[in-house]
Amino acid sequence: METVQHVLVRATPQATTGAVWSADLLSTPLARALSAMALWPDRLRAWARRAPAPPRTARSATLRDLLAPGSPWRLLAEHPVVLGLRWPAGDAEVRWTIDAQPFGAGHTLLVSRTEARGGRRFALAWPLIAPFAALLRGQVLRAVKAEAERAQARPSRSAALRES
Repeated sequence: METVQHVLVRATPQATTGAVWSADLLSTPLARALSAMALWPDRLRAWARRAPAPPRTARSATLRDLLAPGSPWRLLAEHPVVLGLRWPAGDAEVRWTIDAQPFGAGHTLLVSRTEARGGRRFALAWPLIAPFAALLRGQVLRAVKAEAERAQARPSRSAALRES
């Protein structure tokens, strides 16, 4: 199962790739809500077992935060960025690729591709999860686009010094 989303960014591929790593992926209320929804199964499991609930989701997060120790996400490649996630049940894997492709002078086509493979249980769950995952990835693309375009609009410090 594969899904692809893309957005045109008015910034260079270098600025866009930098923004992939520095953008606040939870910058919108929708992104924070979708991230919190992802914890519902863990919260329900903890409640049923009378165990402590998992911590609340952060108010902001970068891609580096997503790869912190203890995270289920792993960095598989840097150019393009490829992340891997083993499904908790162990019968599935999700690969998320984020690629900044040159698209004309000073523009970038930012592409998000998700590939999901798994066993029977995963095949039953994925149709329920996929629309929310796609919404969240769309929010991530918008956050990266905004960050890259802001960075591109800021004059570099060395250029500002040369002009003075």
